[in-house]
Amino acid sequence: MGRFLLQRLAYMIVALLLIITFTFILMHVVPGGPFASEKQLPESVMKNLNEKFHLKDPLWLQYLKYLAQLAKGDLGVSFKYEGRTVNEFIKNGFPVSATLGAVAVLIALIVGISLGIISALHQNKWQDYLAMIIATIGFSVPSFIMASLLMYFFAYKIKLFPTAMWGTPAHVVLPSVALATLPTAFISRLVRSNMIEVLQQDYIKTARAKGMSERVVIYKHALKNAILPVVTYLGPLIAGIFTGSFVVEKIFAIPGIGRDFVLSIVNRDYGLILGLTIFYAAFLMFMNLLVDLSYALIDPRIKLTRKEG
Repeated sequence: MGRFLLQRLAYMIVALLLIITFTFILMHVVPGGPFASEKQLPESVMKNLNEKFHLKDPLWLQYLKYLAQLAKGDLGVSFKYEGRTVNEFIKNGFPVSATLGAVAVLIALIVGISLGIISALHQNKWQDYLAMIIATIGFSVPSFIMASLLMYFFAYKIKLFPTAMWGTPAHVVLPSVALATLPTAFISRLVRSNMIEVLQQDYIKTARAKGMSERVVIYKHALKNAILPVVTYLGPLIAGIFTGSFVVEKIFAIPGIGRDFVLSIVNRDYGLILGLTIFYAAFLMFMNLLVDLSYALIDPRIKLTRKEG
């Protein structure tokens, strides 16, 4: 286990360094600059801004300076919002996006796995068709359409939940459901297909022949193996949802990190783009590491390290 963690940590550092380098170079080779739209600014002001953010320094020097401050945990400053650091954006926006994402992932797991099991146990029956129709709707309807429909019926017509904004548990419900729609559909299809395959295995037939209850066979033996692809999917899913969905956050006026990320691209805010990209990449790698570790917990037959020949 210790060797595995050290290897993964080394791979993560190398991958993160490559991402930082690629993103840094990409932002500087694209024509224009963070103050390109500020055409009304006098030349002296532009000069002062470039000096303040060291934009006239050689590229390699800017890169080394950024790595040095990154080693201290400083992700840099925003070029557009004076006095605000990337760390502050993450500190304010990530808890909001993470709360929204956690509820969305929970909904997707509970509903998706339930639909997949029901569908597999009643293959080619009306329960199976109904579950797959729900999954198809989840695949077909984009999140912004689902968000608008939920807002119209449950906030405007029925007035069961608030229309938008953030602050109370009721504000979490509609955007979480909108975010969970696609993952729910995907998880239900994954569980269904794997469950059908697992139920045909000999050990399942043996368990049933021994007189085990159907509940024990399904939840203790079949689901344990059928759920492994879902665990694999959870890493990028959690990283993607936890770090924000700009569309859903924009529709519901939620002050999450996804909105900041997209606005930084629109504003060509170099500091914010680079800092949030590094944060997103590091978070994704960490979640993938947790997924790999969870394999051994779910199925002890899976080894994390290769045996020595």
